[in-house]
Amino acid sequence: MIFIILISHVNLYAKELKVAFSPSTPPYVFKNGTGITMDIINESLAVKGHTLKPVFVSIGRGFELFKDGYIDATTIIKKSSGLKAFYSDYFMQYHNAVFALKSNHYTIHSLLELSDYYMIGFQNAHKYLGEKFGKVTQKAGNRYSEIADQRRQVLKLLKGHTDIVVMDRHIFKFYKQQLIAEGKVPKDIQTTLYELFSPTKYRVSFKDKALLNDFNTGLRKLKKSGRYDKIYHYYSNQYFKVKK
Repeated sequence: MIFIILISHVNLYAKELKVAFSPSTPPYVFKNGTGITMDIINESLAVKGHTLKPVFVSIGRGFELFKDGYIDATTIIKKSSGLKAFYSDYFMQYHNAVFALKSNHYTIHSLLELSDYYMIGFQNAHKYLGEKFGKVTQKAGNRYSEIADQRRQVLKLLKGHTDIVVMDRHIFKFYKQQLIAEGKVPKDIQTTLYELFSPTKYRVSFKDKALLNDFNTGLRKLKKSGRYDKIYHYYSNQYFKVKK
């Protein structure tokens, strides 16, 4: 009888969680429910019996939905955002960089030099990429802008509509390859990558502390079992080598 009661309790506690994801960040997130980020979160939650219902929104919209209680968690947030939440252990990281057309022959050695160029960042990049970059964007004034659709970021650069873009290198490469395959840009177009940022680590923010603990437990299990690395390797083999 005790055993039955315990099983019933576990099943009653397991929840379907609405979790916010950015819709334009492959290979981390695909709208079909796959991707590095989605697999890690889905499998970490499943350890305690929870299921995932992804909500695809922009970074800013995810912030508002979480604040207003419409979702249980968001993956597109940092502690520095000021959002009141229970923050998980680090579960992944982006490798942001600066990209320009190789034909422009820019010489960029530091963040401070970026204010001289027209540049486009991902949404809230001025907050997420550190105080120094935030000051650079302020100095750049109307030469700096942000857009939520990262495919558009890449297309604007490759079409010559901006000097530089700031985004994760793997997302950039994915969209560049896609745009070439679709014939939207020349096959031989070349870009230059400038290494100016340290990896940006991300957590998941939860409304409920018990769900946070469940997620952290599942995440640790994924890492200990080797499944975490296998998720990365699967997408690396499909698309390109992922630097961890």
